[in-house]
Amino acid sequence: MGNVTLFAKLLPFPAVTIISGRALFSVFILGLFFLLRRKSIVYESFRHFCYVFGIGILFALHWVTYFHSIQVSTVAVGMLSLFTYPVFSAILEPVLGGNKPKPFALFLASFSLFGLFLIVPDLSWDNQMFQGVVWGVVSAVLYGIRNLLTKEMHVHYPSSQILFTQLFATSLVLLPFADGLIPMLAEPKYLLFQVILAGIFTSLAHTIWIRSLSNLSVTTAGTLSTLSPIYGSLAAWYFLGEVPPDRLWLGGGVILFCAVMEVYRKQNESRTREKEKLV
Repeated sequence: MGNVTLFAKLLPFPAVTIISGRALFSVFILGLFFLLRRKSIVYESFRHFCYVFGIGILFALHWVTYFHSIQVSTVAVGMLSLFTYPVFSAILEPVLGGNKPKPFALFLASFSLFGLFLIVPDLSWDNQMFQGVVWGVVSAVLYGIRNLLTKEMHVHYPSSQILFTQLFATSLVLLPFADGLIPMLAEPKYLLFQVILAGIFTSLAHTIWIRSLSNLSVTTAGTLSTLSPIYGSLAAWYFLGEVPPDRLWLGGGVILFCAVMEVYRKQNESRTREKEKLV
């Protein structure tokens, strides 16, 4: 799913416009899927619907800030900044639950910030790379919160239904601000890009990822996801000519190391809980 970031550069429109089109087409594709499979998208209560819809607004903000991060900097900077989300999630999860974060989680967060500093040593808003990192980190925090809040609903509803509702919320919230949406969809090339973005890199990619989780361990799935910035950066290098500087590889290595460490820490924590239940 790392190649989705290329569309932030290939489509010469504001992030809000691109994401509103992406969400709109994804809603249509998933809606068609539900219709053909005769699957229900009805919630047990209106409160549940409002809860998932509200999370969809966070999802919209995450996507917009993520694409904007890439547009003001590079694909590599945007992706690496976003992949601080596993570490931020490790801090946010206990905080949202009224507990203190684990010391090791705080250490990983600090080390991730060090990795970001290696990418952008000039902490000035005039520096576009710094802007990209800031927007990317904002997107990472929003993504972490969205995932943590969504987790509660996965017990009651299929992932596809939750995604459909969140995409519906995204399109509904962003459409009024989607400047240039009609001209974008009127251009055959850009229309094709949007269909590919929504059909292959959103609806299909998400479905494949969810299904893969039933065959892979959480650790393996989480570790594989951290490869996205690597092949996404290589794709941007090949297709867009964005050559990452040496310091970006160094800082990126630190960030991805922290992300992988958090995946393994989370898995070990789950195993410990399971063992305690058996005792």
